[in-house]
Amino acid sequence: MTPRNPERPTVCHRCLELNGPAIGYSPSTTPSSAARRRPTSPARRARCRRGMVLLVVVVVVVMLSLAGLSFVSLLYTEHKAVHLSGDEIQADHLVGSGEELLKVFLEMPYEEQEEAGGWYDNPDRFRGVIVLGNERSGPRGRFCIVSPRIENGDRSGVRFGLENESARLNLGVLPQWEHERPGAGREALMRLPGMTESVADGLLDWVDADANQRDYGAEEDYYMGLQAPYAPRNAPPTSLEELLLVRGVTRDLLLGPSGLNSQESEQEGPDRPSPLSFAGAGEPIPWASLLTVAGAERNTTPEGNPRADLNESDLTGLHQKLSLVLPADWTRFIIAYRQYGPFKGPAESGGDAGFQLDLSVPGRFRLRSVLDLVDARVRIPRPGQEKPIVLSSPLANDPASLRESLPKLLDQVTVVRSPVIRGRVNLDLAPREVLSAVPGIDDALADRIVASRGSQPSQEDPARRHGVWLLADGLVDLEQMRELSLYVTGGGDVYRAQIVGFFDRPAPCARVELVIDATVRPPRQVYWKDLRMLGPGYPLETLGGEPPADAKPLSVWDRDRESP
Repeated sequence: MTPRNPERPTVCHRCLELNGPAIGYSPSTTPSSAARRRPTSPARRARCRRGMVLLVVVVVVVMLSLAGLSFVSLLYTEHKAVHLSGDEIQADHLVGSGEELLKVFLEMPYEEQEEAGGWYDNPDRFRGVIVLGNERSGPRGRFCIVSPRIENGDRSGVRFGLENESARLNLGVLPQWEHERPGAGREALMRLPGMTESVADGLLDWVDADANQRDYGAEEDYYMGLQAPYAPRNAPPTSLEELLLVRGVTRDLLLGPSGLNSQESEQEGPDRPSPLSFAGAGEPIPWASLLTVAGAERNTTPEGNPRADLNESDLTGLHQKLSLVLPADWTRFIIAYRQYGPFKGPAESGGDAGFQLDLSVPGRFRLRSVLDLVDARVRIPRPGQEKPIVLSSPLANDPASLRESLPKLLDQVTVVRSPVIRGRVNLDLAPREVLSAVPGIDDALADRIVASRGSQPSQEDPARRHGVWLLADGLVDLEQMRELSLYVTGGGDVYRAQIVGFFDRPAPCARVELVIDATVRPPRQVYWKDLRMLGPGYPLETLGGEPPADAKPLSVWDRDRESP
């Protein structure tokens, strides 16, 4: 064995293969090329690859961790999505519960509605109604029914009740007004803010049944010449949004600057209007707040029974019906009026002692209005007698007497055969712009009507159920009231409202605007607009919600907030 030279350091052949000759060594001190090419043992190769295996293991562990984290994150997201979807479905059902409550409430007789708080402003019945949970446990789901509050002719804030569609101008009756009084339809539309003759005639051409173009209107020839042609409906529209198809009607005029009736606001503040305000300061009232396609009322008694038609051809049947609900002298005069008509001559009379009705005499005269019976006379010939009989109406033209007698008569009788009367305007609720659109009501009378009515409708005064309080209060004379009775009312059975379904915690809400027609049994929904994208629009406290004790105060919350 060759002795080891202590002055020559030992050099690893593998290191030389990988790194080359070390600095400071001469070629004479390095192993020979044969030595460098000598293969290493498996154990030596394994020791040199230990660092690489560790690195691969670390990479694999990191990738598995990231995959697991992504899976957990996906599950968490899906979990939240399921909860949000469930909350949205529950919110929709909360709104549905509010709608069903309204239908049941509106099916009740008027007296029972009044005993339950009425439909106009009834927070006990319509505010913060709990559907899910209870007062002690949660989560509590509620609904609230809101409408704009009107004070001194302006909308300010909200109330918990409904809007009567009879407080708006019904587009469907304008052609009838035009037929009865030429030009009445255009005059009515010209009362709307921002209306022009061309737009008014265009609206009338859209809703009337004929294809005759008015002076400034538009019929099929115009619409079929558009880039995307369509034909006018020539019938009442199914919704107010359809009017955007009429020539000259813009979104700002119809729906307001916001495009949503100028009634929606995500939150209230010094720079934002109330969520249910008409419009901002100086802005015109949108037409959608003044027009309707659904205003109507039931032609029934307060108990819900059909009224007796005074123009019925069968006088025997009419006499039987009237005898059950009216005094005998009223029934006798009505039948005599139908048989012999009104008498305008001098007050000649041979006395009515022993006078008996002859129901075999046909009814040759018709009443245009129930008020035709007031202060009227009937001349009844008596064959073989020197003087005929002249009957005077038991309904004298005296305001104090009419305030009591007319509601009793109008509750029970009618001159309209249809079970539903459409398009009459509610005197107690209509804004000034709508009142002045009624044939026979000028600006001065509209102002007097607004000044004379109360802050909210009430059925306590029977005269206000039919609008005849104008005559009883001396705002109009008998002849004016006869004409106005064809166009005005004190009732209405089609209602509009917004229903908000929400929770007492941050969660998605549902919000809709709907119209319910209570002229049929059971009441039915005739219009639905989803306002979900606007959020609830009102403070939680306003809607009647009660956040949990440990929750932060919520003034307005957004639908995109997620459930905890």
